[in-house]
Amino acid sequence: MKKRLLVFFLALFTIQAMAQNRTVTGTVTDADADAPLPGVSILVKGTNTGTITDIDGNYSVDVAGPSAVLVFSYLGYGKTERAVGNNSEINVALEAEESALSEVVVTAFGLEREKKALTYTTQEVNTEELTQARELNVVNSLSGKVAGLSINRSGTGVGGSTRVVLRGNRSISGDSQPLYIVDGVPAKGIETINPDDIESINVLKGPNAAALYGSRANNGAIVVTTKRGSEGGFKVSLNTSYMFDQPLILTNYQNEYGQGSNGVYSPTSEFSWGPALDGSTVAHWSPDPNRASDTYSYSPQPDNVSDFYQTGHNLATTLAISGGNERNQTYFSYTYTDAAGVVPGNELGRHSINLRLTNKLTDKLTLDSKINYIRQDIDNQLSTGENYANPTRHIVRLPRNITTADISNFEYIDESGLLRQNYFNPGSNGGANPYWAANRNLKSDTFDRIVAFSSLNYEVTEGLTVLGRVSMDRTFSSGEDKYYNDTYIIAQNGRYTVSQAESMEINTDFLISYEKTLSDDWYFNINAGGNSRINRNSSLSSNTGQNMVVPNYFALSNTSQVVSSYGVGSPKDVNSLYAFGQLSWKNAIFLDITARNDWSSTLPQENWSFFYPSVGLNAVISDLFEFPSWFTFAKARGSFAEVGNDTSPYQLQRTAAFAAGGIGGYVSLSTQLPNANLLPETTRSIELGTDLRFLDNRLGFDFTYYKTNSFDQLFTVALPVGSGASSFFTNGGDIQNEGIEVVLNITPVRRADFDWNITTNFARNISMVNEINDERPSIVVGSDFLREFRIEEGLPFGEVYSRGYLRNDDGAVIVGENGVPLSTPGKTVRVGNYNPIWTGGIQNTFKYKNFTANFTIDFRQGGSISSFTNAVAYADGVTEETLQGRDGGLIFGDNFMSDETAVMQLEDGTYAPNTIETTAELFWVNMGGRNAPIGEVFSVSATNIRMREAVIGYAVPASKLEGLPLSSVSISFVARNLFFFLNEAGNIDPDVTTGTSAAAVGFDSFAPPTARSFGFNLNLGF
Repeated sequence: MKKRLLVFFLALFTIQAMAQNRTVTGTVTDADADAPLPGVSILVKGTNTGTITDIDGNYSVDVAGPSAVLVFSYLGYGKTERAVGNNSEINVALEAEESALSEVVVTAFGLEREKKALTYTTQEVNTEELTQARELNVVNSLSGKVAGLSINRSGTGVGGSTRVVLRGNRSISGDSQPLYIVDGVPAKGIETINPDDIESINVLKGPNAAALYGSRANNGAIVVTTKRGSEGGFKVSLNTSYMFDQPLILTNYQNEYGQGSNGVYSPTSEFSWGPALDGSTVAHWSPDPNRASDTYSYSPQPDNVSDFYQTGHNLATTLAISGGNERNQTYFSYTYTDAAGVVPGNELGRHSINLRLTNKLTDKLTLDSKINYIRQDIDNQLSTGENYANPTRHIVRLPRNITTADISNFEYIDESGLLRQNYFNPGSNGGANPYWAANRNLKSDTFDRIVAFSSLNYEVTEGLTVLGRVSMDRTFSSGEDKYYNDTYIIAQNGRYTVSQAESMEINTDFLISYEKTLSDDWYFNINAGGNSRINRNSSLSSNTGQNMVVPNYFALSNTSQVVSSYGVGSPKDVNSLYAFGQLSWKNAIFLDITARNDWSSTLPQENWSFFYPSVGLNAVISDLFEFPSWFTFAKARGSFAEVGNDTSPYQLQRTAAFAAGGIGGYVSLSTQLPNANLLPETTRSIELGTDLRFLDNRLGFDFTYYKTNSFDQLFTVALPVGSGASSFFTNGGDIQNEGIEVVLNITPVRRADFDWNITTNFARNISMVNEINDERPSIVVGSDFLREFRIEEGLPFGEVYSRGYLRNDDGAVIVGENGVPLSTPGKTVRVGNYNPIWTGGIQNTFKYKNFTANFTIDFRQGGSISSFTNAVAYADGVTEETLQGRDGGLIFGDNFMSDETAVMQLEDGTYAPNTIETTAELFWVNMGGRNAPIGEVFSVSATNIRMREAVIGYAVPASKLEGLPLSSVSISFVARNLFFFLNEAGNIDPDVTTGTSAAAVGFDSFAPPTARSFGFNLNLGF
């Protein structure tokens, strides 16, 4: 019945569109020169339907009824709107603009401001490309397009999270990611938002741009505005995109040697240091008793890794309906997304329903409401890193003689009737059949999210308005994990886990705004408001432990003791009052002042109130002085901001936790001592910039210098053994970020039927740790088998330390008696820093008649990556790098790794040049492996240049659609992450990390292969 109703309504909309479609023609001229303007854009407001004028300034466009509005726009000229009415011909004379920067951007609280009036840096992103070269996580689409924006993906497959940092890391132990704002209110991320619903994205950089959003915006803000209904009658659009994800396996696997060690074949070996793959007949490796006497050909299997992966996909379809009249507008959309990753079984389904209603209740009172419901189901979201349930961990290590046909047969029934894992080294501590990990370590996660708001805006009198708004962002999630019996080490006897969690944020705010033009020269606006934010969350988890009674019967009752835990979450309340205003003179000099005070429940009462201001000054110099005609626009800006920050809950009292066991359970105190005198963290920032435009906007240059200092940071200090606790929470530190950003726009060609525009961005940020704490000048933020991620006083943020070569006083590497370099006993050698020297991007956009093309190239220079994947893979002997010296003859520092100077220590304590031969197996097994790898060997440069995105599209001319129930048709070929022009990391994608924490960046640990995506996008308008 529901399907019939949907078809009925669609038919009604289509019939209406067919009845009202007609063609409007006309000519566009220059109002001053009375000459035709070629290449003017004409768009039917609220739709994707449009055209451009030809060389004589003529145009023709189809519209849907008399309520349609045409928007005429051209660089260097003011935008003009004309209602169609009953006219079939509309001629327009465009007025040239002096400033050429009258475009409007969305800033704090959803308010629109002229871009030329801003006293800080903001950068807008073209949203059309988001719906064409589509990403499951819309944030990933911003890569390479915003100066100073760094994006890293987690290796969890489809639906994975993303780490986003603007202008460097600021927090020692907290979060350095920006705040997300959707339709004027804070949101818990935008990764699940439907790109088709997005009207605009503006990136507000640094505290200066986002001072009014409070403590969470000290890292900047990404402001998203979603679509509303239109006044021009009902419109229906259908947008479909299909992307293929092809695994891009960067590692070069060797295909000359197979299972074994020291050149001897062993069917139970997890290493590829065996004899040469000569096709001889050898005993089969399977523990399946039915194959005990089987043999097979000992031959190279060059595709046994690539065969494991599949071609992923991302299919998204959006039906959008909008319409209304002067008083009431409605926008509705439904999107279904079906996706699968390159690892088999990793799948995602997402439904998104969005409804927005805008109602003018009276001439002065407007109601704006929205509700967005998102349901997402993910099967088998990938475990990351060293987790034994991560299938990539096992496929990377697969010996080079194991056939796909054999290893993909991942299970068997043993003599006792139990299901067993088919693996060549049963019970291994570190190994597993990758197909077992993908098919018998199962996860399912369900995510329900409701984002809603309602606001009333009342115009008290001319220039005075009052806004009241309440918003909610609430998520419910549930999960189920099934680990089958014979999952080595982590669930030898199987395990079943169920979990659920709830998270909610409620914001209630008001804003009073008043604006007035005092004279021809003076204008001011002033705003005052307040906000109440409530955060609540909780979680519950229960599992069978490893005591399942009946193998592979997944129920909580199937155990002798259920293990459960309940988390009360991190409740927080923050109340705020704020004010901001602007004073302008001659619409050319603008002074901005803001002030905000927060009261946070996570700080002690005597310190829970903290105040922070900002001030900005901006002068449009080209509106104040006469410039030559080729100098189109000049603007200079400067600002200062201070932003406060609180901490997470439960830092003021020591907490207790309950655990199962004994008669009534156990109670344990937290090992971290609280601090009753915590101060709020503070970030101070200055910013200077200029915006210059030349040659009628064909050349634009935007430059920004900034400097931020974040001090009184909140972190832990280690306590001595015997104190009764392991750490103490306190204030301290000063993290400084200083840098520049440049955005350059060039239009080499501007013709009636051809346009070419180039946008480049460049950013350089230096993040320094000026101070930490007298008692703790160095903090280990994260550590693993390979490295330690440290914050150290006087050094750049994010130094990475590991084990390294043991060297003499001259810096030469000391080799042992077996010819292998000696190593330091601990992680004492600096091996790198992930932070880049600079980042950048280039976008080339071409328009030829009805064809468009856009290409984005992404640059990253400098920084390093530590690869745990390589440490293990090289020690296993599966890569091409391990071929040299299989038969010995390697002399470190001579014919092997000759960039190092190597010495051997003589009996008298002196050193001589190294002449000791060794083998590849001895070298790589000692340098790599799981437990104590030498990070100095496995750290590489993160410098890379890649073709990030390509979109080639065609819009069917309106004249070709006459007589059809279609108002517009466009189709695009799209691709993302196509290839690397340069990748100094070799077999590693520098974008992919194990997680989204600060310590995860620059760490490669068994991530799935990066994916290049190809596909198409089809957009139909009715």
